[in-house]
Amino acid sequence: MEKSQVFNKLFVGGDLSGIQRFLYNISSKKAAVSLKGRSFYLRQLMENVCSDIKRAVEANGAKAVDVIYSSGGKFYLLTDNTPQIVEAVETCAKQAKQNLWEEHKGQLGLNISYVAFDEHPDGTIDCQDALGQKPGYLWKIVNADFAHQKSQKFKDLLTENYQNFFDPISVGGKPKVCAVTGIESPDCFRMEALSEDGDGYVLPSVRQQIQLGEELRRQEGFKTFEEYANSTDLGILRMDVDGLGKRFIEGFNSISEYKTFSKRLVDFFEEETKNIQQESAFKPYLNIIYAGGDDLFVVGRWDKVIDYAERIRQETNNRFGSDGISISGGIAVVQPKFPISKAAELAGDAENAAKQFRNGEKNAFHMLGKTVSWDKEFDYVKSFKQQFVSLIENYDLSKGILHKLMLYSSIADRNKVLRKEGKPEDFSYIWHISYYLTRYMKRYENNQTVCDFCRSLRDREIDYRNGRNLELIALAARWAELELKDHVNN
Repeated sequence: MEKSQVFNKLFVGGDLSGIQRFLYNISSKKAAVSLKGRSFYLRQLMENVCSDIKRAVEANGAKAVDVIYSSGGKFYLLTDNTPQIVEAVETCAKQAKQNLWEEHKGQLGLNISYVAFDEHPDGTIDCQDALGQKPGYLWKIVNADFAHQKSQKFKDLLTENYQNFFDPISVGGKPKVCAVTGIESPDCFRMEALSEDGDGYVLPSVRQQIQLGEELRRQEGFKTFEEYANSTDLGILRMDVDGLGKRFIEGFNSISEYKTFSKRLVDFFEEETKNIQQESAFKPYLNIIYAGGDDLFVVGRWDKVIDYAERIRQETNNRFGSDGISISGGIAVVQPKFPISKAAELAGDAENAAKQFRNGEKNAFHMLGKTVSWDKEFDYVKSFKQQFVSLIENYDLSKGILHKLMLYSSIADRNKVLRKEGKPEDFSYIWHISYYLTRYMKRYENNQTVCDFCRSLRDREIDYRNGRNLELIALAARWAELELKDHVNN
């Protein structure tokens, strides 16, 4: 941490680590209320840390405390730089870390960092060993220190409470294991609702989170995951703004610009995402588990979750497109009783795949095993999905065309592996596609709509040179297949 007192202002940052693992480390019992309660708990925890530091520096003579940003497990604030204020920040950080350890035994970590600086009228800043820098330099220093602290987790606790840190926890008698987290602790409470034999236990913090979730359910009226799925599959969505860290470090000319942008971002993720979820097209079908900072976690009926992701992307583009901001995401489609912790992991993998799209181009969405760009490709896939569904339901097109297109696309995909391995490629799919689409045209020669569609696929849409259009059309076929299955079941 920066200890210089030459400069008049202090930039303080806080970062809560382990959020993702903590949030999703639950069993399927009470999953909906547990996740909702945990999300609220995490948000309140970090707000409390920020508020405690704000009160502490005010009590030690700070004339002004300006919270620049507080959301998504992070906060940044500005205050005066004096020895008393620096000591207050350090004392508050030490106490908060101790409290977090006593409550969560390492599941969550807290990093607090600060740097002293001066700001010039033109927005540039001076700090130790760096003069005339853009204000993003403050974020760079603080976030670098976060990373350093994460590499030395619990250092302060180890040096001051070495024996207690490593002492085993003696439970005694029949072990009490938290039914939600699987952690063994003598402090567990009995909650009959969590087990069939009435012998379910939870940690005190987990009980608090479940109670929070139950209260939120009473207020918001959200359903269980099975109820949202409504006899079909469940969609687990994770979305995240692209390149926000780089934007914060490089993209603004003054601290006031940061504050204005941060407020817009917080308002969107903490308010507007919920306003959209409350619309009739989404409220009966999905629930926002977490929305804060620059990311989003949503659970609900799989097809409505895809629609919601599309809507969020549209609104992100409308509100932040001129700032050069985009958003990527991924969805895992699973059975309603699939373990939510594993489903969240799969959704995280899908989100990461979107982030890696075209060597980090991002601005993408991963669904049903494939990644597409939001620009043009998603709309292209959606358009063909709608055409497949309409032609099959209203014009007697055989569902077999969906399987054929997916099969030939898989052969084209396999060629990529063969090419890397230096093995002969299989190009039989090219003439097979042409052959089968020609057969469909003859089969439906009295059905002009179907005939024209198959001709368009064969002669114009499928690019036999690189296979990308075939890949997108096959994805549309898979999407249509799932949607048609739901139509039959409902």
